[in-house]
Amino acid sequence: MNRRIRAVTAIAALTALTACTSTPDTAPPDRVPTAPPQNAGTVMEDAAASPLTIPVVTGSGSIAEKLPAGSAPAKPPAQAGDLTGQAVPTNQWWSSALTGPRTQPIWTHPLAVQAAAGGLQISGGSLTASANAVITPFLPALTVGTATGPVTVVSYGAFHVVLRVGLAGGGRVDVTLAQGSPVMWLRFDGAAPTLNGTFRDVGSSPTRARLDIAGGRWDVLGTDLTQTGTTITGSGGQLAVARVPAGADRASWERASTGDPIVQTTATTAYDAAAGTVTQTLTARRAAGGAGAWALLPHHQAGLVAGPAPLAGSYPDARGTMSLVTAGAVQVRSSMPGLLTAVPKVPLSEAASRAVLADLDRDLADPPGAGGSYFGLKELGRLSTIAEVAAASGAETQRMAALDRLRPQLVDWLTYTGPSDGRYFGYDPTWGGLIAVPAEFGAQDYNDHHFQYGYLVRAAAVLATADPTFARDYGDVVDLIVRDYAGSLAIGPASGLPPFRAFNAYLGSSAASGFAPFADGNNQESSSEAVAAWEAVVRWGTVRGNPEMTGYGIAHYALEAATARMYWLGEGLTREAGYAHTTAGIVWDAKIDYATWFDPKPESVLGIQLLPLTAGAFYRGPSAARQKELGDKPTVWGDLFAADLALSDPEAARRRLDAGVTREESTSRAMVRYWVEALAVLGPPQPKTAAPVGSLAFGPADAPRILRASGG
Repeated sequence: MNRRIRAVTAIAALTALTACTSTPDTAPPDRVPTAPPQNAGTVMEDAAASPLTIPVVTGSGSIAEKLPAGSAPAKPPAQAGDLTGQAVPTNQWWSSALTGPRTQPIWTHPLAVQAAAGGLQISGGSLTASANAVITPFLPALTVGTATGPVTVVSYGAFHVVLRVGLAGGGRVDVTLAQGSPVMWLRFDGAAPTLNGTFRDVGSSPTRARLDIAGGRWDVLGTDLTQTGTTITGSGGQLAVARVPAGADRASWERASTGDPIVQTTATTAYDAAAGTVTQTLTARRAAGGAGAWALLPHHQAGLVAGPAPLAGSYPDARGTMSLVTAGAVQVRSSMPGLLTAVPKVPLSEAASRAVLADLDRDLADPPGAGGSYFGLKELGRLSTIAEVAAASGAETQRMAALDRLRPQLVDWLTYTGPSDGRYFGYDPTWGGLIAVPAEFGAQDYNDHHFQYGYLVRAAAVLATADPTFARDYGDVVDLIVRDYAGSLAIGPASGLPPFRAFNAYLGSSAASGFAPFADGNNQESSSEAVAAWEAVVRWGTVRGNPEMTGYGIAHYALEAATARMYWLGEGLTREAGYAHTTAGIVWDAKIDYATWFDPKPESVLGIQLLPLTAGAFYRGPSAARQKELGDKPTVWGDLFAADLALSDPEAARRRLDAGVTREESTSRAMVRYWVEALAVLGPPQPKTAAPVGSLAFGPADAPRILRASGG
């Protein structure tokens, strides 16, 4: 991304959907729907047909049917192939394959592939770590062809993609890549099945070439394999390339690593309110219907549901060491942190209440925030938070003042009045999505939609709770905005929008770059804005009485919160030796960075994981470990760090506030004060204690009490 340079008790009923694919010549029957394991829940990510078409909006809201110059995407999906005319996912690990030319390195964990000028290159490099970064270099081990021609995307699923790569010498190769698969599959048409590389034979057979490449082990699977110098050639039209894990047992590895390609991937989730868990089921269907090797990241390992057979071996990964299992589907269970759907009413002391009221008045005295798709929508979030704190404090005058300012700004964004309109949403018929005009930080290229639009959706939920006529009049446009960043597969009609966008089912987290034009793959900086985007979906779905939308938000809130705590905040994770920090500022497909897009200060690296401060931000849990990296006198955004400190030590946080702190300008002073004082009364949050949506547990871990928000 380019940014800041400046339940429902159970969601069951599998939804069968038509897959979005163009069929390769003589392809296997790869799109016959198969049900995931019983009670896996609702399909959340899969391919689905969604023709590009201008969404129909009813009510008082409206969108532009055409975007002005400068607000349209800079690149079309030039390599969409037969998917042209469909709304296709952006923000994915393979998005560079849609824009071209050719591709950037595409990272599957544990493989990486690039269609480059010098051929289709396959990498599996080891990590290098420094104090501020963990990097996976792209080091080609094997190459298909001496050069590549045109590249198109043939088909995709929840966590796999099929690319068609033209070969300069004639013919083409279809490449199947799946996240978590240590095997990739090649199907040649009009060209001999051939690979090139510098390797040493370590005991090959006609169906499996066993190779040592720069000290790493690789297998090539095929028929009648022969080796001549630096070339491996097979008969027929197919090869498979497998990266052998360190510590593998040869017999079990070779049973699990097969030439049977993955042809469909889906992700489903089921929410168990009584247990306080969300279970995600990742299903990979193979052409012959069997099981195969899966490489699991640390968050998979932490929540793995019993069933898959362990497979010896491991791979290094920037997120953490990967382990292996053999399975056709993998289930991962995450705790659903109790989610407050409003700022709760907490009995504060008289002095604390006076301080909150004074801060409400100071918040309302601030000049209104200005800006476009990021800063303008953050102002909506600020005003909605002021209104919520005022409601919880019984400050009716301040609540109405905040809502009176919020409503006209929201209505302005949710209506289009013509070419002279300064703020609105327009439909992009090139990719299929909604662009907020004026776009900031590359939002016209689908950067940061979940970060930005989540502020508006939460604000809409706050206003609609206070005034139900707002949802009646403008709800259609807000629904579309939700489906733009969340996806249209499980929460409403396609409406010219892709089946999924920001979220990646295998990684368990979102990505912020629309087109991923980077050698390190896609990335996400603000894990907290991502979590807040799903909080907003829950809240808007609740207001709308839409169980599908609410359930979608619950599932993704739980998954995103779990990976935010682990990969960004470092909870329960062993970082690569040499990396000097607990937290990370940007998590890439291939890299961990102690950095931000806008400045290198440690306060910024952590601070961007702490905003916005909302009722749904208690998922982060104790703050003592991450606060150690800052010391007790942060130079910027002191209000956010005081609020974070309160999760572990509200008395110390109060002392900081009383002494005066620097501010993050879009954060409500009153919310910071209320948060700190509420935690002093309630005790620490216990997000791992089961609590219904709309409530959260606080107090001692061995005797927590459930607090329910108004309307929860």
